Amino acid sequence: MPRQYIADLPGGTATTTIQIQQNQKLKRAVLSFLSTAAGKIEISVSPTSQIGTAQPTDDVIARVNCSATAGNVVADLDLSIAPKSNVKAFQSLYVHQTGAGNLGNVNIS
Repeated sequence: MPRQYIADLPGGTATTTIQIQQNQKLKRAVLSFLSTAAGKIEISVSPTSQIGTAQPTDDVIARVNCSATAGNVVADLDLSIAPKSNVKAFQSLYVHQTGAGNLGNVNIS
């Protein structure tokens, strides 16, 4: 059975690392955050953020904008179409952020 991964997003310019516990195909990510500053949230298999890159490599699985609307945002993302959505045990998944104050969480399954 595929495992679900849950992590808090600290906001600001930060990277949250999630260690994958078993081989699986990532199918879905739900981001929930308070959009208080313009920025982005990026889910990637690369430890280096590609935020600001107009054409990121296929290491970037998904990316969303934070619009500084001071509102709660819930984004439900289909990850199954991403080339790197097949992950292996002990691989790291990275959630890169920009934008001061964009606190929230991510649920990936």
